Amino acid sequence: MQKRNLAMLGAILAAVALLPLVESDPYFLQVFIMIMLFAYWGAAWNIISGFGGQMSLGHAAFAGIGAYTSTVLFISYGLSPWLGMLAGGLVAGGFGLLIGYPCFKLRGTYFTLATIALLNVIRILVLANQTVLGFEIRGAQGLSVPWRGNSLANMQFLNKVPYFYLILGLLIVVLLASYCIKRSRMGYYLAAIKTNQEAANSLGVNVTRYKLLAQFISVFFTAIGGTFYAQFILFIDPQRLLGFDLSLEMAIIALIGGQGTVLGPVLGAVILVPVAEITRAHISGDLAALPVIIYGLALMLIIYYLPEGISKYLGRFYNKPAARRGEGK
Repeated sequence: MQKRNLAMLGAILAAVALLPLVESDPYFLQVFIMIMLFAYWGAAWNIISGFGGQMSLGHAAFAGIGAYTSTVLFISYGLSPWLGMLAGGLVAGGFGLLIGYPCFKLRGTYFTLATIALLNVIRILVLANQTVLGFEIRGAQGLSVPWRGNSLANMQFLNKVPYFYLILGLLIVVLLASYCIKRSRMGYYLAAIKTNQEAANSLGVNVTRYKLLAQFISVFFTAIGGTFYAQFILFIDPQRLLGFDLSLEMAIIALIGGQGTVLGPVLGAVILVPVAEITRAHISGDLAALPVIIYGLALMLIIYYLPEGISKYLGRFYNKPAARRGEGK
């Protein structure tokens, strides 16, 4: 069944790749780019929180680290965002390991609260300072990414089609990585840790090692998404990119779609992101927080009616005909 699901996902992604050939409206492409970006972030979050059961609500911090690292290197040294993307991923990964080691000693709600505290500390430091380590970040004003011409090397394009294919490629990479992890020894160890950490430890699983490895991979991918976001928007707003709302969206998308599954973050993003993008585009003022309210309501409904997520429900529904055919033989 896993192979059939992977084949179905491949067919869907192949169909998505043809969309710019059918519809070139910038707003249409913008919505699909954001769907794939949040599916990407949800899949990255899922590696540590879905597979490993370590509920993080501070992952936006690592998206911000990736965005600021690549942008500062781009501005100060003219380093290509492609290299800055890797640098940001490694910096965020190292930071994730540094923070993860003491935080993984905490359990349940305490770990979640620690990730929220980490996000708030980083956001406050960025908002309160114009420079960090001698590099200008412009504090609460935000940091603009300079336009240096339509160029693949600079990851800057005049239309949205190249961004569409770039985030599609990144999404495919993180989904393949998720599939390989889930089917590997590491995936089985993470599942054991998620189910019963003490039992896994008593059976010889190096719990700390696999948590840190999952943390590094998750954080690395999240930071790369932050670089893409910065190059796509050409501006880093610390209130948005380092905000709790973004961390919550990453988590809710994976939870609604089905945490611990490969397809879950994609399903969650397809369902929630279009609604959020439409409301952001047409609603302002007192109702500007409506997307977050929608996310919260959707999460409550899913937890009550489909606690395992939409993907698990669809999987059971999808497998029923096969089961009936097997009974008829």
